[in-house]
Amino acid sequence: MRKNSRDIKEEFFDNGINTFTLTDEDGVDFEFELLDFVDYRENLYAVLVPMENEGIEDDMGIVIMETTFENNEPVFTFVDNENLAQAVLDEYASRADNDDFEED
Repeated sequence: MRKNSRDIKEEFFDNGINTFTLTDEDGVDFEFELLDFVDYRENLYAVLVPMENEGIEDDMGIVIMETTFENNEPVFTFVDNENLAQAVLDEYASRADNDDFEED
């Protein structure tokens, strides 16, 4: 049975994991903070924000990565389809708005 995004996020945060080092195709490492995981159209996506890294463009903002698991380790693949990335970001924002509303 596939875990949902909330269970996966809680598992990571309960284990103190909220940052990831991702390596680009040139072998350069970048640090990202995990904001959340989002289920969208039967796939799992990570919503990440770059931490202060040299070489990251100031306007990079939020990054959407498709997430799969191999041996219980996340494998991130950059979502380069702008429409898909925006849809995942919209889903994340919608859920965040609903969570804020429920906490009031």
